[in-house]
Amino acid sequence: MRIIVRLAVVTALATAGTSAAFAQNEIKVGALYPTSGACIIFGKPALQGHEIMVEKINAAGGLNGRKIVSIHRDSKCNPKDATAAARDLVAKEQVQFLIGGVSSAEGQAISEVAKQEKVVYIAAIPKTTQMTDAKNFHKYVFRAAANTNTEGKSAAVIADRLGMNKICTILMDYSYGHDLGAAFKAHLAKIRPQAKIVDQAWPTQGTTDYTAYITKIMQADCDGVFGGVWGSLFVAFAKQAKTFGLFDKVKYVSAGEIGSPEVAEELGNDMPSGVWGNAYEVFYFPDTAEHKAYVAELSKLTGKPHPQSWPITGYMAMQWLAEGVRKAKSTNADAVVAALEGMTIQTPIGPQTMRASDHQANRGQFWGPMNPSGDPKYPFKVMKPVEYIPADALMD
Repeated sequence: MRIIVRLAVVTALATAGTSAAFAQNEIKVGALYPTSGACIIFGKPALQGHEIMVEKINAAGGLNGRKIVSIHRDSKCNPKDATAAARDLVAKEQVQFLIGGVSSAEGQAISEVAKQEKVVYIAAIPKTTQMTDAKNFHKYVFRAAANTNTEGKSAAVIADRLGMNKICTILMDYSYGHDLGAAFKAHLAKIRPQAKIVDQAWPTQGTTDYTAYITKIMQADCDGVFGGVWGSLFVAFAKQAKTFGLFDKVKYVSAGEIGSPEVAEELGNDMPSGVWGNAYEVFYFPDTAEHKAYVAELSKLTGKPHPQSWPITGYMAMQWLAEGVRKAKSTNADAVVAALEGMTIQTPIGPQTMRASDHQANRGQFWGPMNPSGDPKYPFKVMKPVEYIPADALMD
C-alpha cells in the first residue's frame, strides 16, 4: 500500500512538474479581430476559427511541446484601434506573434507595428496588394488570405463569362476597393477588350444609405455591375438595391465574400437570385475527405449543422503560424520567417503554398451565382453551382 501511495505521489508530482513547465514555456499569440461594429459578421467567426485551431494544437501537446496562449484584442475594423491594440499586445502582453485583421486598412496598420517591433504578422483576411508591394513589404508580414489581384481578376473572368460589356462599378473608397477595381479593370481589358467601364461609384467605408449610388448606376445604362460592398454593408446595399429593381436590370458580380453563409443567412429572402458572389470556403464544397472532416469538426464545436465560412480564415492563418514555428523549432522571428518562405501546408480546402518572394499564399476563392439551395435544411441561398478559381495565374 505504501508503495502504491508513494508511486501515486511521484506520478502526481511529475505530472504537476510537466504541466508547470508546459505553462511556463508558453508561446503568446496576439489575435486582432473586430468583434464589434460593421465587421463583426466576419471578425467574430474568424476569431472562432483561430481559437479552434489553438485548442486543437494545445490538445495535441502544443507547439514543440509548448502551450499556445492566445490573447485577443478587438481591432474594431479601424486602423487606429488596430494599431493601438497591436502595440498593447506586444508591449504589455509580450506576445511573440500577431495574427488577424479583417479590413485592408487594419492589415496595413498591424503590418506597420510588426515591422517596427520585428514580430511576425500573419494577415488572415486583409487583401490589399499595398500591404505587400515593393513600397510597403517587409520580411515580417505574411498573407494567408487571397489578395486584391486574385479577387479582382477572378471577378473579371466571371464578368467576361457573363458577357458584360458596359460595366458600372461600386467599390469602397479605400485601399481595398481601389486595388480591387484596378485589378478588375486591368484583367478585363486583357481578356475582354470590348468591355468598357462606363461609371464608377465610391461609397466610403461604413456607408449605410446607398440610394444615391444605386440611382447613379440605374441611370448609367450598364448591362453589368462589379461590386465590392461587403459584409453587413452588402446586406444594407442589397435591401436598398432590391427596391429599385437593380438586380433585375443588370448582371451583378460581387467581391467581398457575399457568397458566404454569414451574409446569405442574414439576408434571407432579400438575397437576390443570380447575383454572383465569392467566399473563402463554404460548408457544401469541396466534396473532399479533408474538407468534410473540417466541416464536421466545426459543426460539432459550434452546434451549427451548416457552419459559417469565415472561421476558415482564422483557422488557416493560425495553421500557417503553427507550421512555421514547428518547422523552425523556435519562436525566433527570423527563424519563423525563413521556415514560412516557400512552405506548403495541407489545409481543409487543399494544399496552399506561401511564396518566398512576397509572402503571399496562393489562396484562390470559391465563386458562384446565388440561388435557392433546394434543401429544406438550408433555408437560404447558396452559390449554385460553385467553383474554385485558383490564384496562381492571378496573384500578380
